[in-house]
Amino acid sequence: MRTFRLALCSVLALVSCADRGREPAGQPPASGDGDDFAAAAGPTLALGVSHTCALERGEVYCWGYGGHGQLGLGDRRDRSVPTQVPGLADVVALAAGTWHTCALRRGGDVLCWGDGSLGQLGDGALGTRPRPSPVADLRARTIAAGGSHTCAIDHVRKVLCWGSNYRGESGDGAAPILRPTLVPGAPAADAIAVGDAYACALAGGAVTCWGVDPLRDGHDTAAAELPALAGAVSLAAGADHLCAVGRGDRILCIGTGSEGQLGDARPPTVEPPRSPHGVAVARPRLAEVADLADPAAAAVGDDFACALRRTGALACWGENRDGQLGDGSKLARDRPAPVREIDDAVELALGSAHACVRRRRGDVACWGYNEFAQAGERTTAAAAAGPTVHALPATGLAVGEVHACAWNDRGAWCWGDGTYGQLGDGARTRRDGPTAVADLGRVRELVVGARHTCALEHGGTVMCWGDDTFGQLAGRGVPSGEPVDEHRGPRPLPPIDTRSRPRPGPVAGLADVVDLATYGHRTCGLRQGGAVVCWHAFADEPLSHERTIAGAVELALGAAHTCARDTSGKVRCWGTNHSGRLGDGTTESRDADVAVRGLDDAIALAAGRLHTCALRRGGDVVCWGDGLMGQLGDGSRADRAAPTRVPDLGRARAIAAGEDTTCAIGQAKSVLCWGDGDAAGQRFAPEVALTAPASLLAVGAQSACAGDGERVLCWGEGLSPQVARTWDVVTTPRAIPLP
Repeated sequence: MRTFRLALCSVLALVSCADRGREPAGQPPASGDGDDFAAAAGPTLALGVSHTCALERGEVYCWGYGGHGQLGLGDRRDRSVPTQVPGLADVVALAAGTWHTCALRRGGDVLCWGDGSLGQLGDGALGTRPRPSPVADLRARTIAAGGSHTCAIDHVRKVLCWGSNYRGESGDGAAPILRPTLVPGAPAADAIAVGDAYACALAGGAVTCWGVDPLRDGHDTAAAELPALAGAVSLAAGADHLCAVGRGDRILCIGTGSEGQLGDARPPTVEPPRSPHGVAVARPRLAEVADLADPAAAAVGDDFACALRRTGALACWGENRDGQLGDGSKLARDRPAPVREIDDAVELALGSAHACVRRRRGDVACWGYNEFAQAGERTTAAAAAGPTVHALPATGLAVGEVHACAWNDRGAWCWGDGTYGQLGDGARTRRDGPTAVADLGRVRELVVGARHTCALEHGGTVMCWGDDTFGQLAGRGVPSGEPVDEHRGPRPLPPIDTRSRPRPGPVAGLADVVDLATYGHRTCGLRQGGAVVCWHAFADEPLSHERTIAGAVELALGAAHTCARDTSGKVRCWGTNHSGRLGDGTTESRDADVAVRGLDDAIALAAGRLHTCALRRGGDVVCWGDGLMGQLGDGSRADRAAPTRVPDLGRARAIAAGEDTTCAIGQAKSVLCWGDGDAAGQRFAPEVALTAPASLLAVGAQSACAGDGERVLCWGEGLSPQVARTWDVVTTPRAIPLP
């Protein structure tokens, strides 16, 4: 899945709002509880990274990516067409963060849904809410949302925020804030704008910001006035730049302008390196957007911005690789360019890389990044119509970054990228179908690294082939990695054919191996008796005895950690532990192996880049470590330092893991996946990825394969050009059918 920096915008001035989405201009909505207070009508459009919501006659409709429950429909499924959020009938304004959405009701109540892992839903607890959840103790007039935090102006103009607060974006402290909390130093406000790591309040033309706004270095995050934008009429905040519509028909923006998003047609201001080994740094600056004489409002996305003109026309500038400028091209612009086919807009909203407008007659049009149909019905497929099928009677599978292998007692076959000879057929060329590996005996197990492959033969010998740049083949005189000049950086490498081997060759000194594991450029073998040996260029002594795990029968390797399972079902891990991937209940890295807490019945292990999972004897799957991408499958983005059960999976038959993805074969033999990657999409809980019955499973960095003993089915990206993943880009506005 495409990855963006977290960035949202808030448009704080609208032009004569359409009566389909909100109360007519000049007629405040009546209070829902009979007193004098009424929430102010606000934005009727809200855009996240990959979802969109719109307000129609007080009802909310959402579409696009739903993996965090941000569509409010009670599940985590995507929707390609606008779908009504149940139970909301008196909404006057919307706001969207990266993976969450909020609605302001007529009487001032606020409800939020979606990702709440950092408290951004404001209901006093962490976790995902796929249905609207009331924000605690809040009566609001206005709401706005940023990356992972939310802010509101209450009925007496006080500013309150909640959610992520690691950079002071929600107020005091450096930990998530779970309920609306007053922002110290924030003035009684007329409007608010919320960016990724900061927020700003507008009061009588003065702008006050807190967190790491575009002019700060992150050391002081307390609320402070921003004199450069004095006289502002409205504000719009993005990831790392902030724009204001000021008196005198000017738009002023602050940021680095690295992608032209300041709109003044000037290159970034670069501070030269301060030392021979330093790097040049772009510095933030104040800029006036060029060629705009009549702006009514501005909006800011990830690396682009747009202005709504008084005439109803639009102009956009900045990054344009996803067509987000709406000019029919993918060319970046460092000054405003007209958006095609729109001359009657009354409201404008931007997400990270897509945009939507409300037109005068009330309908909605969108353009830009469209991987999940958030900018309109898809015109190109996000993936192949179905998996690629290979007729192979395999008993084992292995998938790496760009190649895969299968084997049985009679041989082994590999396919995909073969640049480094990692397919083992004597050549260095790509194969889109299985090709027999030469010179192998009876294969017991086969593992696939980034650009190399190793096989464990019956009898305990190990054969390896492919890339040897980092010592993956464990031969004599192996290279020591990519050569680096201290002053000039990486030096040219010798030709590939001098640092790779396209046919299997033995790893000397290994004749009693019972299990193999690999990750990236590192491979480890488990010897009879439990001794673990590893080889790669960065080991002090390749093939040296690393440690002994008594009774060990299985290894699993991550990017910087290793785990071993013994015959009783206990698991011990060692290595880096910043996200809890060793499973001992701490985040302390360990040179010595430690027991995984509470796990004594494991029958299989799987490790990704930063996480580990185990299949328990009864069929439960437990995972621990980094959970940011959903790879732990517990419905959240939280890290877990001890084994945590994957709910909603049932009894599993097998497990496998890629970089940030985990998959399992369920009781009905279908394949379920979760996490982030082409094998899973991005899911925080198990969802069916393949319905065909499977008994074998392997997951790589970009793809996965499953087998049933007669054929192998693969899906994702990298193994075959026919399954390359693309996303739709809408370069000009397109109407969104709404009820």
